[in-house]
Amino acid sequence: MAKPIGAVKKREARSLGEALGVELTKLRVAKNWSQQKISEMLGYDVSYVRQLEKGTKSPTLRTLSHFAEIYSLRVSVMIGRAERLLARHAPTPKK
Repeated sequence: MAKPIGAVKKREARSLGEALGVELTKLRVAKNWSQQKISEMLGYDVSYVRQLEKGTKSPTLRTLSHFAEIYSLRVSVMIGRAERLLARHAPTPKK
């Protein structure tokens, strides 16, 4: 049995790449799309989509623009959301 789309899983972001991956996952789940559907829409291998969402691969600007297009967003919006997520997860400085 396949895991349902949007299975609850808390993920932390320790880098901008991981934060962007979290954002890509949130966008996909909000549309109730599978990684397979995304890979078919964009012409990417499903393993590449998985790696982007995990933050283990860094997308090119072209790849980001493809994702932004299917979600009807600007690339800057996706990156801004990822930066805000990263800022929330950043360790507090010691005094």
